[in-house]
Amino acid sequence: MNHHQNETAVLGAIYHEEVTLSGILAHFHYVFAPVWLEGDIAAPGFYNLAGVMPVTTESVTYQAAGVPVSDTYTGTTLWNLLNSPGGGVDTTTAKNDILSKYVIATGSDGYTAVYSLGEIDPQFGNQPVLIATSDTSGQLGPSGPDGLSRVVVPGDIAGGRYVSDLVSLKVVSLPEPGPTGPGGIAASATLAGAVADPTIITPETLSKLLNQTQTETATYKSGSTTVTDTYTGVSLWNLIQDAGLLTNPSVKNDLLNFVVVATGSDGYRAVFSLGEIDPAFGDQQDIVAYSDQSGQLGPGGTDGAMRIVVPGDVAGGRYVSNLTSLQVINTTASSHLCW
Repeated sequence: MNHHQNETAVLGAIYHEEVTLSGILAHFHYVFAPVWLEGDIAAPGFYNLAGVMPVTTESVTYQAAGVPVSDTYTGTTLWNLLNSPGGGVDTTTAKNDILSKYVIATGSDGYTAVYSLGEIDPQFGNQPVLIATSDTSGQLGPSGPDGLSRVVVPGDIAGGRYVSDLVSLKVVSLPEPGPTGPGGIAASATLAGAVADPTIITPETLSKLLNQTQTETATYKSGSTTVTDTYTGVSLWNLIQDAGLLTNPSVKNDLLNFVVVATGSDGYRAVFSLGEIDPAFGDQQDIVAYSDQSGQLGPGGTDGAMRIVVPGDVAGGRYVSNLTSLQVINTTASSHLCW
């Protein structure tokens, strides 16, 4: 049994006692829904979610075992929880360092799912992932089947990222210091890591994937400037699938434990969770673009041969330009920190 499994077992045992205590306190109209926060945050420890402000309500519909489920949840956003008074995510002086981090949510049964901080940061993906402590259908609470709290991901198609009986949230950073590079125009990128067939991608190889080519028009902030451009490229999700994602079939929704790290020629990097881009879950249409209408890509373009494009993001921090590497990582594997 590894450290993560030991910790999950201990937190699971504590959680069962917390459920009992929560039931007792409910008779006195006191809501008790604790979760353990750890990792790269300023104030790790147990937090009673019922006391974290501001409170947010989200009405959602998602698929559970192929059946549509609708419910209205109340709680606080994951972003607000991580940045609650006295807390905050640990960052370095690296540009947009928040984009090199992710959160692993763990349920009392050991089920896990990962979320990139870039997805939930209001400056970038602005996804209002909720840590809910109550709902209108009675799924949450001391007697509810989904436990004292659960992760809720508005907009997701299936409910795999809805981690129930939540016991812990762990903030993890990519290995520091990050990579460095000379910068400048990059002509190709590697796709490697937890895939069966590592490969090198170029505009030429991408343009040959005619049945996978798509066009996205995106508007984002670059400093104080608003940029709109139309890009042509290939789905990031499809590229990873074509390379053969190495998941464990014995682990439920194992792909939700994976991230992909996009790195530019100057070492700039951003993390994307696979749950965010999987068509069965987040279905975010991120692409690896190799051409555009404004001339940012290609010969004479300042953004190199390829860049990541993230339609819907507020600012362009996750638009990694001069792309040189896509590294797929299993965040729950003990060896992933050595990539």
